[in-house]
Amino acid sequence: MKTFTPILLLILISALANAQVPKLYVQIVSHNEPSDSLEQNLKYAKAKNNVLQLANIVDSKNAKWNLQTSDGFVMGARTDEIITTHNIFETLAMPPFSDNIEIDPRSKNNLGRNIADQWYLLDSLGANPTTTVGGFIYYVCPPSSSLNIDWWQYEDTLVGTHYGNKVKFTLLSGAGSLPAHCNDLNDFGIFKPDTTTNFYNHNPARNLWCIGTGCAPVLDSTTVEQDIIDLIQGQVDSIQTGLWPADKFYNTRIMTNQRDYGPAFFQKISNVIDSLNKLPFTKFQWANLSESLAAFNAWRLNTGMDSSQWLCGQAASVINENTSEKKSFFVIPNPSTGTFSILFNDNKTHKIELYDFMGKLLHYVAARNTSEFSISIFPNGLYFVKVDEKEFEKIVKE
Repeated sequence: MKTFTPILLLILISALANAQVPKLYVQIVSHNEPSDSLEQNLKYAKAKNNVLQLANIVDSKNAKWNLQTSDGFVMGARTDEIITTHNIFETLAMPPFSDNIEIDPRSKNNLGRNIADQWYLLDSLGANPTTTVGGFIYYVCPPSSSLNIDWWQYEDTLVGTHYGNKVKFTLLSGAGSLPAHCNDLNDFGIFKPDTTTNFYNHNPARNLWCIGTGCAPVLDSTTVEQDIIDLIQGQVDSIQTGLWPADKFYNTRIMTNQRDYGPAFFQKISNVIDSLNKLPFTKFQWANLSESLAAFNAWRLNTGMDSSQWLCGQAASVINENTSEKKSFFVIPNPSTGTFSILFNDNKTHKIELYDFMGKLLHYVAARNTSEFSISIFPNGLYFVKVDEKEFEKIVKE
């Protein structure tokens, strides 16, 4: 497992202390399924080449990737090592890839192997596996709710069912539910879940941290990569413009499935990384899960807060609207069917910005007296007007 030096921790603390507005930490996260049968020679060879290609993209562009793997791929790597004396996990765990890639055991495996067995296999291959539980399940969809596969089993040291090894996991990363994902984790937070029936309540006495998925987008063969770029840019804007509170820690990810890897996918992920790399470091930072947790711990020391939670879609409940009589502008009509006006009670020039619900800037203008906006080309829903960097008003399009 990777460790962080006191010097790095001091750098993180200093950076957080000097920043007035939090940044967004982002990682690429991948997974494969036990049913992919990657232990078979030809399937393993293809998966190995694809993973190595993504590793080169991530390394060359200095992005961050958490590879979360089920045991089929690992069993294929064991056979590969017998034949060639090398395997893909050993390669990824060494320079130059080790600076940008982490390898997490995944909780879904074949033949009764549990995640402790998976950690043992990865460790035997030189993968330097983390103690992050990849793809854990915190809520099991009915009618399978009686199955013993929820996150609670990771609270204490876990013993491998095949190899008898013991592993104490420290971080939950995920989380999906059984098909069709009826209740996925939907949170930007980092916290210690309390009980199986009170998952989102932070309990500092518990053993496990959970890192939220942050409204994670999925990049696959059908995805328009610009949608991913716009979504993450909107999240950054939501933080920077104050639509989301400054006293939170924000982490999100780009979800990928190894099944989708190929020329079209690699072009898309390259375009996404290149576009996001244009964002200022003060607003956006690639960080694998261990680095995000280290940054969060620095944030805890700096703020004195013990946890952070921010549910996706929560923005509307925290907009700091100025409802006093001194409010400098009014919006009419509101709700609107597509066109609305902003009326000012002075003759000064004002900076006006229009945002969608995710914080994406849709329009900007400087105006005085009255300014008219049209949102007829946008879907019905909630929007925000921001005036002079300080006052907000919610607008509903019906």
